[in-house]
Amino acid sequence: MSENKQPNVYQHTMVENLLSEERRKGLIQWYQQHRHLESVGSEKDYVGIRYIHIDNRAIREDIQRMYFTLIGEIRKISDQVVWPEMISIARWHLGGIQAPHLDTYSNDEFRENNVDENPSREWTCILYLNDDYSGGETYFPPCEQYPFGGQIEPKAGSGLLFQGIYIPHGVFKIRRNYRYTVAFWFTTNQERMMPDGVVKNLELNEISTKIADA
Repeated sequence: MSENKQPNVYQHTMVENLLSEERRKGLIQWYQQHRHLESVGSEKDYVGIRYIHIDNRAIREDIQRMYFTLIGEIRKISDQVVWPEMISIARWHLGGIQAPHLDTYSNDEFRENNVDENPSREWTCILYLNDDYSGGETYFPPCEQYPFGGQIEPKAGSGLLFQGIYIPHGVFKIRRNYRYTVAFWFTTNQERMMPDGVVKNLELNEISTKIADA
């Protein structure tokens, strides 16, 4: 009987210069003017706009350039081929906090009863759009990969890339100003790739859009 192959787990990396200062400021301004598109998050941590609900060509092209870069970085690190499963722009509240967790499944997967026995949302990247806030650091609690834990200082324009499916991670309480990020989740299962087109109905997510189109 063959033994289950253990996954390769890599240390996190910071991918620098993903987005220029000008484009970061433009993205934050666009977000502030389009908060009616928010459809993810909660009062506890953040609210956000899904990439699939963005109908602005320049914004979509900025995000596309970033996820193509990240796909290349993941390939260099692990030799894996991945696809974007979900992307969202987030505005973290003052007092927003997130307990350590794994990115094994999304809330949408549970909501749509579409939970895979073999989860594939392996890679996560958090792009920092700003760093002029207090608190809000991403951290790793003590675990197998980080026996003494770890804390990441945000750097605007850079992306924290790691295997969120295996490495527990959280966010310390935000104490001053808002924290803006772009979150990318990548899957090793091509069938779970997010829809490419613009979805006008804010009640539809990446999974329900595919079901509606089937």
